[in-house]
Amino acid sequence: MVMKLGKNFVPLLLLVVVSTTSVFGQHPNRPVLSEWSDREFAQVPSDDAQPRDDQIDQSYRLPTHTVPSHYTIRLHTDLHTGSRAFQGIVDIHFDVIVPTDTITVHNRGLSVSFASLYAKEEDGLLVEFGFPQHELDTRTEQLTFRSGQVLPLGSYVLTVTYSGNLETSSNSGFFLKSYVNDEGERRYVGTTQFESTNARMAFPCYDEPLLKATYTLWITHVAEYNTVSNMPVEAVEPSEEHEGYVTTKFGPTPKMSTYLLAFGVSDFVAIEDGLQQVYARPNAIHEAKFALEAGVRVLDALNAYTDVSYYDYMPKLSQMAIPDRGGGAMENWGLVKYGEPALLFNPERNTYRARKGIAVVIAHEYAHQWFGDLVGPHWWSYIWLNEGFANLYGYIGADLAYPSERYWDLYAVENVQNAFGPDSTDTIRPMTQDATTPSAISGLFDSIAYDKSGSVLNMFRTVLGDDNFRAGLKVYLLNRQLDGAVADDLYAGLQAAIDEKDVLPEGVSVKLLMDSWTTQPGYPVLNVRRNYDDGSVILSQERFYADKRVTNDNLWYIPYSYATASDADFEDLSEFQWLAKQAERVETGVAADDWILFNKQQAGYYRVNYDAHNWLLLASALRADPEAIHRFNRAQLINDAFNLARANRHDMALALDLLTYLSGEHEYVPWAAANGVLNYFYNKLRGTANYHDFIVYVDALIGHVFDTLGDITTVPEDETLLQKYLKQLISTWACRVGYTECLRQTTEALHTAVETNTPVHPDVSYVVYCYGLKGATDDEYRWLFNQMISSGNEAERSVLIDALGCAQDESQLVSLVAVAIGGNSELNSLLNGERSRIVSSIYSAGRVGVEALVKALSDPPVAREFVDRFGQGTLNSVVSNVASRTNNDGELEQLDQFLAALGDLISPETAEAAVRTVKTNAAWFETFEGVVSTNYFANFAK
Repeated sequence: MVMKLGKNFVPLLLLVVVSTTSVFGQHPNRPVLSEWSDREFAQVPSDDAQPRDDQIDQSYRLPTHTVPSHYTIRLHTDLHTGSRAFQGIVDIHFDVIVPTDTITVHNRGLSVSFASLYAKEEDGLLVEFGFPQHELDTRTEQLTFRSGQVLPLGSYVLTVTYSGNLETSSNSGFFLKSYVNDEGERRYVGTTQFESTNARMAFPCYDEPLLKATYTLWITHVAEYNTVSNMPVEAVEPSEEHEGYVTTKFGPTPKMSTYLLAFGVSDFVAIEDGLQQVYARPNAIHEAKFALEAGVRVLDALNAYTDVSYYDYMPKLSQMAIPDRGGGAMENWGLVKYGEPALLFNPERNTYRARKGIAVVIAHEYAHQWFGDLVGPHWWSYIWLNEGFANLYGYIGADLAYPSERYWDLYAVENVQNAFGPDSTDTIRPMTQDATTPSAISGLFDSIAYDKSGSVLNMFRTVLGDDNFRAGLKVYLLNRQLDGAVADDLYAGLQAAIDEKDVLPEGVSVKLLMDSWTTQPGYPVLNVRRNYDDGSVILSQERFYADKRVTNDNLWYIPYSYATASDADFEDLSEFQWLAKQAERVETGVAADDWILFNKQQAGYYRVNYDAHNWLLLASALRADPEAIHRFNRAQLINDAFNLARANRHDMALALDLLTYLSGEHEYVPWAAANGVLNYFYNKLRGTANYHDFIVYVDALIGHVFDTLGDITTVPEDETLLQKYLKQLISTWACRVGYTECLRQTTEALHTAVETNTPVHPDVSYVVYCYGLKGATDDEYRWLFNQMISSGNEAERSVLIDALGCAQDESQLVSLVAVAIGGNSELNSLLNGERSRIVSSIYSAGRVGVEALVKALSDPPVAREFVDRFGQGTLNSVVSNVASRTNNDGELEQLDQFLAALGDLISPETAEAAVRTVKTNAAWFETFEGVVSTNYFANFAK
């Protein structure tokens, strides 16, 4: 459908389509997107083993009269034709541990046609026990079979015949994806994502994490396809019932949770190294080499670190790249599944960020092979026992595998400081939190489960000592192997490792300390008030809230260490003291003219605030010699100073003054912390009378550092990972604020790329393309669009989509909106996720994009097509984002006209929320923070 978007719109769109048509035949669509020793159940688990919130509906939990021991699953699929239908038979072996006449399992969306029940004799003989009737509670998704008589204690087998449909609207359960091969044929991929409550979409089962069992899987599929699962293939046999089909049979798994079962049916091929394999579509397998290499390195490193060998439990470890899955991954035991951008790496196409992301996500998923797979959570309340460890060891594992890359440098700024934001609200949950409904359980997979939990675990790893922590983890893993765990199991393992080692104060246990961090929400700010006459400090703690100061009596056991100007030893993290009360006086003996800094290397999960004079001493020390303070603590000081000021705990001018030391900062990590501060003020001040003053401030910070970068469009062979990060950050700001040299280099690099038809180096591609487009011709814009649409690499396409949104020509961006909405057959290679990414790239890159989107969607037919393509939620999000980027009267008038043009396509509530956002933006200038900040920038610019 052709959309009428004004005189400049149709010609450019037509040129885009014509110029890409010849490419589509050569580069067909390749889906793309850019981010146990066996232990039987001896008894019914007691309620005190897990926290249960009486306010939460526990009817979603399965009855505890029966427990599973083994599943034999036989599936038949015709997915190679694109058919969604599949058929299944499952034999559920279970034990009755309390006499009952019902067997209750989970089912979502499966049609059960027949069921039979057998009693299992001691010699293994099965005796028919009838044909139970069944009923489904669609609210709780519980499928109950009624045997017609009370089943005495013993072992039974329930055989269920059923059918279902592969999902196409979500990446959950047993779902269908596709790609186009080099011959232009569409090929289908059937794959799984069972965490957290989606195994029930593939077979009726006890879909709770503690109800572990073993699994035998047989899948019947067309012979030209193959199947991979948790275990190696034992046999591939011709199907007796379906000509041209085979049945792939897998060996029995170890005892594990339902959500860890996985399989994939496809025409994929594999590369391997020893007992590891990587599976990918044939026309992308050449991009799997780094994943295989990293997998081998990481597994070796984690085997050595845990001193518990993966291969004691599993015979192989496979990785699989799923097209059109988006980002992310799933840690199925023995078969880790990834979206293609999270696993496939092409050094000619992908950036240093992609390589880092792949290394860390592989280490994250491999860490799960111990934390989650070997030992799983007793209930989802303890999902942090999975995700917290994987978050932490994703970075540690990658760092051990590639020590020269210094991946650990990124941990605090990407995790600790990331967790601080959501964890500083008054509605946030604690680490240990009950939930029972599928949606509530899914909601537990949040920044608390990942970033906060990893940060808290790292704090205790540091405090206890890495060797002690490792020893404690080994006790924990071996004690709970093939079973579920609660927090106390972890504490017991760690305690066993430090007993009689004088690690903690006498009478203090690991449980006492860690419970204060895992069972209450939020985190503390450690207040440090110095007595400059006698060298003592008063330490106090309170819960930190981002937007207010509230009297509270929360109490954490806070481990602290400190460095001073006279003893600036930031490397020794072997000794800690504890603040175990609201406040106490501590003797430090620090001279009055020395600075003091708490929380060395930001190992502790808390903020630190000082009296004003110590802040000034720290700022002065940074300006004199940044390297006098550890780079992690320089990042900590920036992040703490800014957020403490925002919470009215000290003056924002103090924080802004501290940042001026950055003119001499050449490490990435502090700049990463500063980037958030600068972006905050950029979003507040762009388009206002105060913007010029802010730009003067930014110039003072980045100018010298930018001058040291030299040519920002090339990549020296000896450039380190963190130098690449720094170069992109600084050059992005330089181009954003209008540095002539930055814009000259990027413009020329784009011109050269177009003239020679040679893409720039991927490590500098975003900056070159984004800012090179500032004055780009339509031909150059179409060339970049063609680079994106013809690429077969999802991660590269994402980077190029983000760059395309940077255009400064409104007609180019309006055409891009049409590409996102439109259904031209030539553009079918665009995935739905990529279409959405195009929209967000347009409004995220700058005000020109916002106005282009407003112009396009102010045409009612186009707005209706937008809703048809993306749904109401996406239009609401666009309105919200336009409002958040509205900073002056002229932009407000545009927003009012936009809301009027949309009419009833948006709700009155959405429109009112947008207007409130603009009013809030405007009101900021009259707040204390706003007045102090703008006054500071004005004085700085004089």
